[in-house]
Formats: sequence, C-alpha cells, structure tokens
Amino acid sequence: MPKPPKPRKLSPRLIERHETLFPRLQALTRTMQAIAARRPRGLVSEDMRVAAEALLFEALAFSAGGRHRDLPVAAPDCAALAGQLSAALAAMMAFEARYSQWDARFAEPVWMADDHRIRRLKRLAPKPGSKAAVKAAARAEMEAAAQAARMVEIRARLAQRLAQSRRHDPRFETDADPAGARAGAAPSDAPGLPENIPSIRFI
Repeated sequence: MPKPPKPRKLSPRLIERHETLFPRLQALTRTMQAIAARRPRGLVSEDMRVAAEALLFEALAFSAGGRHRDLPVAAPDCAALAGQLSAALAAMMAFEARYSQWDARFAEPVWMADDHRIRRLKRLAPKPGSKAAVKAAARAEMEAAAQAARMVEIRARLAQRLAQSRRHDPRFETDADPAGARAGAAPSDAPGLPENIPSIRFI
C-alpha cells in the first residue's frame, strides 16, 4: 500500500495570510451563528453578505481544491450563511492540522514553514499568564539549561582529548635538555675555554 504523500511546507506569506484571516472569519462566524439562533430564516443584510463573500473568497486558498471552485456566493438567509462560514472555518482548521506539528521545546504546535524558522501557531499558543504558558516557559528553560550542560560536557571532552593527543604527539614531548640543546647549541656541561688564554683586555 503506497504511503500518503508528505504535505509540502508553507511559505511565510501563506502562513501570515492564514493567521490574519482566521480570527476575522471566526468573529463573523460567531456573529452569524448568534443571529441565526434568534432568527434562522431571517434575510442577511447587504453589508453582512458582502463581508461574508469577501472572507469566503479568501478562505478558498485553505480549502481542499479551493483554487478550482467557483467564486463563493453568500446564502440569503442567516442559518444557511452561518453554515457556510462554519464550513470555511472548519476547512481552515483542517489546513492547520495538515501543515503544523508538535514542538516539544515549546510544548505547542508550530507551522511547517519552508524557511526553517520556528513559527508558532498563534491561535493555539498558550495564553500569557495561563498554566499552559507557565508550563511551556518552564519546559523551555529546562531545555535551555540541559543544552548548556551538554555544551559544557562536550567542551570538557574536547579538552581532555586534546590533552591526550598532546601527550602522545612527539612535537609536544618535553626533553631533559634545554630547548637550545635540541636546536644544536652547546650543552651546558661542555668544557670551557683553557684557563691560560689571555684576557681580551691584555691583548
């Protein structure tokens, strides 16, 4: 059985489009759902219809086969339009699931971006001050401390190996004789000049 193809990675521009569109579409969907709960068969106002069609058009880029679909036309009544918006929102959530993955360092999902940068999925990021945010921050701090400890251990091992290699390398071996003796200078115990050689002062 062939394996399903791996999803392609997203460009930063497409990720930004999704992050910008999702809260706008979500807000309009909730508004329309609230209106439909009161008067499901009521007619959609012209302003609401124009806004809904604009968002539905933008959401096509994140739905399966969206490029090949016709331009969206908003339903005339509130209940039907609420269903349209809910379906578009669900398609965007499915898009998130396809192109995101769990990051253990931050304990939250991140986008699968093609620029190799960590791009957190803002909608699902822990809220500041929440228990999840505190837990994620503590986990990130522990990971950073563990990484620093690993780097210290690696440096210590490298220093130990360097010291061992210097001990076995003849270029670094010490000799009992001074450095000058290895360079060809006269040894320190070489015989001195004869004592009967007159001093330069008396020549």
